[in-house]
Amino acid sequence: MESRPRYYLDHAATSWPKPPGSLEACIDFQTNNGASSGRGIYHSAEASSRLVHSARQAVARLINAPSERDIAFCNNGTHALNAAILGLLHSPTLRGCHVVTTATEHNSVLRPLELAHKTNGTTWTAVQCDETGFVDPNRVVEAMTPHTRLIVLNHASNVTGSIQDVRTLAEIAKSKNAILLVDAAQSLGYLPINVLDCGIQVLAAPGHKGAGGMLGTGILYVHEEVQHLIEPIWIGGTGSQSDSISGPFDWLSAVESGNSNLPGIASLKAGIEWLETRPLTAQTDRWAQQLIEAILEEPSLKLIGPLENRLPVISLIHEHSSCHEMAMILDSACQVEARSGFHCAALIHPFLGTQSAGGTLRLSLGHTTVEADVEATIEGIHLLGSLHR
Repeated sequence: MESRPRYYLDHAATSWPKPPGSLEACIDFQTNNGASSGRGIYHSAEASSRLVHSARQAVARLINAPSERDIAFCNNGTHALNAAILGLLHSPTLRGCHVVTTATEHNSVLRPLELAHKTNGTTWTAVQCDETGFVDPNRVVEAMTPHTRLIVLNHASNVTGSIQDVRTLAEIAKSKNAILLVDAAQSLGYLPINVLDCGIQVLAAPGHKGAGGMLGTGILYVHEEVQHLIEPIWIGGTGSQSDSISGPFDWLSAVESGNSNLPGIASLKAGIEWLETRPLTAQTDRWAQQLIEAILEEPSLKLIGPLENRLPVISLIHEHSSCHEMAMILDSACQVEARSGFHCAALIHPFLGTQSAGGTLRLSLGHTTVEADVEATIEGIHLLGSLHR
């Protein structure tokens, strides 16, 4: 049976294909080792522990973290964000405080905040964005109260690609004695991130997008000064203190309770190492610009998001067709795979004017996008523009 062409434009959900070495590292670990990390002193178990240590170092290099001990491995970005948000908001220091976040956030931020509100009295405010997805830092200042102890910021929108002003928000957080938590789901691996230089105290991200790891990987960075505030919200086997059920347990042991996804961690390490050797290129940005220009050429299509200061995450709507109809046409007629809907971002769409369209059609490029993907998508954009003429 002849396989059909496939043009993948959903890297904002997960990257595919994975970069060279990522899949191979995953298979190699599972084939030639397969032992748990931190669960034994025999040869292969110690090799697994060394793998985790070197993977932590790779992540630390990627974001310029002071130490690999500041890095926890999680199952995905949602796991990392929950560990950070709920861990902080259940600590005695922050319990019941006020949190400022933005309308651009993913539900992996918004739902844990609402859960904390229901369970321990946390209050939170979501600052509005403009029609392209940017947040004015002055609005964050206006939303803060004397009880604000945490700011949660989406580094780059998974709907519009808009890149927020992290440095300014970090300065605001510091001046107000608040912790800055950055959701780097879309930016990790695509934008330079320097947690020390930018003043980011907590950073959460999946490992399966721009960093090149397999699904089932995520990272959480917590600065040493904040680690004592991460309250364990789950606990189990840690590979240490096994004769105790009461602890205390340090933040890293709690977040990583249970066996880690070592095949995925091996793939993440390989993906980061590939990024480190890959020459910087503006090709993806040029391709994104070509897609934007194709959208702007079609009167029936509307670009959602900015023309600059953005990631290659592009949303659009049609004046007569729903985003779901557009996605089905792209897939069936052009074999282009793109996501439609609200993209798990509940609050941003009223500001973008995309609710009546059922959200947006999102086209997202990645490190392994090739020219054929872009050419097929441009053809698809013009096909969508011809609908209902």
